[in-house]
Amino acid sequence: MIQKLKIFDETLDVLDKTNSKRFSSEKFKEINSQFEEILMELKSDEEALKINKSSEEYINIFNKILNKIDMLETKILPKANLLDSFSKTKS
Repeated sequence: MIQKLKIFDETLDVLDKTNSKRFSSEKFKEINSQFEEILMELKSDEEALKINKSSEEYINIFNKILNKIDMLETKILPKANLLDSFSKTKS
């Protein structure tokens, strides 16, 4: 379980690096697929998640993930909104 959370954390790092480069919808789709796969695995291990949620390592990794998500949202959301507004004006 902890390993899956670490992989999720590493995937957030990949998303951050990808966001810093030239936009590629294919790369974002690929990363999104990785997130979906990891989240499905975590969901299937929900009982183990309930057992481990009080461990210090779990709490630290989970807090790190939440902080990265907040940071990435701040970076990516304005770009996503801009792309969305462009796509609406072209329709």
